[in-house]
Amino acid sequence: MLHMIIYWGAFAYFPFLFFAIWAARRSNLAIRTLLALCVLLTSCLAYGRFVEPRILITHEETIILPGATAVSPTIRVALFGDTHLGRFGNAMPMARIVKRINAENVDAVFLAGDLIYLPKYYEIPAHLAPLNDIAAPLFTVLGNHDGGIPGPDLTNPLLRTLSKIDNQVVHNRSHEITLNGIPIIIGGTSDLMQRKMNFDFGAEISEDEIVILLTHNPDMASHIPDSLNYDLLLAGHTHGGQIRLPFIYQRAIPTDYPFDKELHIYPSPSGDKLVYVTSGTGMVGLPMRFAMPPRIDILTIHIPE
Repeated sequence: MLHMIIYWGAFAYFPFLFFAIWAARRSNLAIRTLLALCVLLTSCLAYGRFVEPRILITHEETIILPGATAVSPTIRVALFGDTHLGRFGNAMPMARIVKRINAENVDAVFLAGDLIYLPKYYEIPAHLAPLNDIAAPLFTVLGNHDGGIPGPDLTNPLLRTLSKIDNQVVHNRSHEITLNGIPIIIGGTSDLMQRKMNFDFGAEISEDEIVILLTHNPDMASHIPDSLNYDLLLAGHTHGGQIRLPFIYQRAIPTDYPFDKELHIYPSPSGDKLVYVTSGTGMVGLPMRFAMPPRIDILTIHIPE
């Protein structure tokens, strides 16, 4: 309830701004100073509510997989997640995300879960329909909010909708594909919070194959068995803190390991692993983003020959 009070109550900023301007012209210096401070504070809040959630950026990063070099062959992929479509009308629309991804001419697209956030059941197909327009192969997993942690468990209606969209849902399974002439194994896991992970698909993967895993929560890195050899784990979940105030945002990142955003080296028992975390495009809790605009990560990945 509180998040919707904030969502709708934020519109009070506009009459307050006009009132503050009117009152300042009729007040002494002390009152004008107080009004200016109030306007500054509320303007920051209004920016986080009305402006930044509608700014979509792309972030380019180069990743060199173990055994590769800066001159090794590459694939170019897009990673996004945490769209959280449903409750907040100011969340970044899927159609805008898809249009931006298609302009990047990538070899594959990875959607790292938390597609929805407390939507009306019948709205799910409309929210996800733009995924049909992605030009590259699409790989998807679901997140904790999709599975009802917290909220209603919408796993089945989401999977039914995704089954009608041209994508591969890589929940506890793998898919073999050739990208830019390079054979790649794309694997994935169900969400960590549901504790329904099954890594049996790893038995079919040989040690010399290139494996990219997709999951929602980057803490999954600590649960992947040593027997499953992989080269890169892609994840979301953290939102980069969503409201990235210095020295405070770390408390809002819901992971046990200090994952934030972008590339991390996770010290697993079987050796250091590469984990890349996208900061997402949507919102939960508060209908705001601040200093962490919605983002698509464009990754150029160097593959060992």
